[in-house]
Amino acid sequence: MSIQPCGVFNTSYGQCMAAIRTKNQWITLIAFFVFMGISPLIFSGYTISLINRIAIYVVVVHGLNLLTGYTGQISVAQSAFMAVGAFTTGILSTKLGMNLWLCMPFAGIVAGLVGILFGIPSFRVKGLYLALVSIGAQFIIMYVLLHWKSLTGGVHGIFIEPLKLGPIEFIGDSSFYYVAMGMACLVTYFTKNIVRTRVGRAFIAVRDNDIVAEFMGVNLYLYKVFSFFAGCFFAGIGGWLWACYIGSASIDQYSLIDSVWFLAMVVIGGMGSVVGTIFGVCFVEILRESTNIMGPIIGDDIPALGMTVATALPLLSLGVVIVIFLIFEPRGLAHRWEIVKNLYRLWPYSR
Repeated sequence: MSIQPCGVFNTSYGQCMAAIRTKNQWITLIAFFVFMGISPLIFSGYTISLINRIAIYVVVVHGLNLLTGYTGQISVAQSAFMAVGAFTTGILSTKLGMNLWLCMPFAGIVAGLVGILFGIPSFRVKGLYLALVSIGAQFIIMYVLLHWKSLTGGVHGIFIEPLKLGPIEFIGDSSFYYVAMGMACLVTYFTKNIVRTRVGRAFIAVRDNDIVAEFMGVNLYLYKVFSFFAGCFFAGIGGWLWACYIGSASIDQYSLIDSVWFLAMVVIGGMGSVVGTIFGVCFVEILRESTNIMGPIIGDDIPALGMTVATALPLLSLGVVIVIFLIFEPRGLAHRWEIVKNLYRLWPYSR
């Protein structure tokens, strides 16, 4: 049970389990929704495009956090499952004429089923070996999508019509913002509730000690496989969002390095934390965007470094940041946020 602000007491079990417990929290939440609703009227198109990417990646990384952060099953193939969702959307919408909104659950389900296929070995291997299996999944999935040209279009991919809701077309950053942000909020809500249920507690038990969890009656095979399905399901939903956002399903949008970035978001934000996912995505995306801007500038100002070093600056900075977090804050930004909240809630007796 988390610490409450001074003078706030829980008088029922429902209050103890509530995600939002105080009047100030409700006011903050409503203010946040109002602010996000008017953001396209305040920020530039460049900033809105960055927020759109963050919102889509929040959906994807929530799935990876369920799989890796809560269940302890390491995966380095999240972008490949995201590609499965994107190409499922393209195939259903272009070859079968299905409405894009109806494609969304199918994109998640197909990605989840493919995730189960590669998650079955998780009952026999773990740790580094499971990470290698997931890397193999990344290459296998991308190979199939690239060479099954009659279905996926190969290197050319699949063009996708704009997402519509009645007469409204979600074209451009400002209009698609509401779709991406709305989906990010829904997935965050569902993820928060999943980890508070019996399933979430089973995930945590498997992560902490799978042998003890099995003695306690937890079905390891069932929950490990289900964690792969849930994690890849959200990746498929993220693939649907990304395909609708850019208007196509293309191989070059889903690389191994993207899976590494997703895993870095989980580590930096805090493994096993819903709010940590949001912190991690925001931090890493802002870091990547900043280094992409600074790289050419540094290359021009310091020619001795050369453009090669300037181009590699995002990856170099990511590596340095991960090392720093693993040494000084292994529990991620979510842990630091909890410390700040507790200092506020215990004030003026925070010492």
